Amino acid sequence: MSKRMIGPFEVGDRIGVGGMGIVYRAIYTKNGARVALKVLAPDVADSEPLQRRFEREISILKKLQHPHIVRYYGGGKFGSQRFYAMELVEGGSIEEYLKKKGCLPWEEALEFTMQIAKALEHAHEAGVIHRDLKPANLLMTSANVIKLTDFGIARDTTATSLTAAGKTVGTYAYMAPEQIRGKPPVDKKTDLYALGCVLFEMLSGETPFTSENQGEMLMQHLQEVPPPITSLVPNCPKALEDLIFRLLEKDPADRIYDALALQHELEDVRTKATAQHAVAIQTIAAGVTLSDTVSSSESKASLAKKKKRKKRDQGPIYERAWFLGLCLAVIACFVAWHFLPEGEEKLMSRAEKLLQSEFAMDWRVAKEKCLTPLLERFPEGRLAEKAQQMMVSIDKRIVDKEMHSTKHQKQGPANEAEKQFLSAEHFLKFGDRITALRKFRSITQLFKDKEEFRVYVLLAQDEVDAIIKTGGADEDYVSYLNKKLKEADSLFKKGIQTEAEEIWQSIKTLYKENEEARPQVTYASKRINREEAGPPPWPETP
Repeated sequence: MSKRMIGPFEVGDRIGVGGMGIVYRAIYTKNGARVALKVLAPDVADSEPLQRRFEREISILKKLQHPHIVRYYGGGKFGSQRFYAMELVEGGSIEEYLKKKGCLPWEEALEFTMQIAKALEHAHEAGVIHRDLKPANLLMTSANVIKLTDFGIARDTTATSLTAAGKTVGTYAYMAPEQIRGKPPVDKKTDLYALGCVLFEMLSGETPFTSENQGEMLMQHLQEVPPPITSLVPNCPKALEDLIFRLLEKDPADRIYDALALQHELEDVRTKATAQHAVAIQTIAAGVTLSDTVSSSESKASLAKKKKRKKRDQGPIYERAWFLGLCLAVIACFVAWHFLPEGEEKLMSRAEKLLQSEFAMDWRVAKEKCLTPLLERFPEGRLAEKAQQMMVSIDKRIVDKEMHSTKHQKQGPANEAEKQFLSAEHFLKFGDRITALRKFRSITQLFKDKEEFRVYVLLAQDEVDAIIKTGGADEDYVSYLNKKLKEADSLFKKGIQTEAEEIWQSIKTLYKENEEARPQVTYASKRINREEAGPPPWPETP
């Protein structure tokens, strides 16, 4: 039997079916890589709206590169068949996992929720609202790493919407009230509501609202309060139940602010729940140990007959007043020990581990939960100066990451200092270190007395120091421009037109307002338009 091919992919068995696409296992024949191949279903292949939605899904996946989101590899059209390849995740979905296990321990559900929240944080930062978060769209690797998938009805807030205003899309069991009503518009908190439903289901094995009638289920989302999770799962920590209620608030304004804030809350829940669990275990252990010790002691005394004992209460040991008092003392000591503020060394160690992460959320946690308490409690401590330096470094890392994020770049600079910094950076990337140096220096002077721009001043000073250290003032920028124009002309003559045009366009864009560089800008503009450029702006060598 001949193998079925779609483009360069050898198609295997079907692994999933969605509203508009079918997903197959496939092999990329050029290198043997195993992938998941999503193909627009044949019965909707002629629908222009669904074709556009399929293309939208591809464009969304292209810009979402995250460990907890399925990775996009590439796509295209084979004849009339539209397709794209993505990461193949072999561990099944959370939906399948729940069918096998029924429900999950709170610790495991909490860990999965943390991973999903990180995926949502990345998507939301890129302007993408998933709108169909559910267990079937949460895949698992063999190592229990969660991968968010199926952005078929996702909303890209940075692009034109494909869904008519007021139209309801999504899966009923996980649909937020605003998603049902069509107002207010869906946003990042819509996904958090769905995540609250998923977390509820992971813990209890059922969704917060259940009904065979879809209309009735939608009304439950709009009007009814979900049952307390502890009524279904008695060992669920109270702090986790409170968090679920906040995720499932009817009014988006009352929900947790965003996926980043949710990660902080989940970490707090983990800390509180672990402490409570440890207290319970310690109490039981202490009771057993004391009971055994007392019983052994009494037995020996009785056998030795060295002392005549008074008649005592012969009830169970765990009912005796002295034992209960001792247990209370043990609990009090353990709680005091567990919640005793961390020392300077431990806070610093935790901060250093968090700063090794690639995620800005972990950097913020290091600053807020470790370094700030360290400085508040040990202002004259041995590590205080190091902590202050690390906090400044965190501020710079966060601003730098946000400034260069895809979302930020589409929205434009957040303030004048950022605008000036990005402008200087463009010159530096072009190779004009003289102009870049001048611009970075101007930032350090213009904004040095404005506290709200402190981080930009520090970043600019770092750039100034780096340029000077590597000999950034070796030639004037006009000479540099002439050198780049010569390079472009040489590339053009060799037939490397794209790189030549990039140089001309950069000069035209970067220096169009610079009077001293007018000859170079004019020359570059004429070369772009293929006009007669006239004599070059650099002096001819005899």
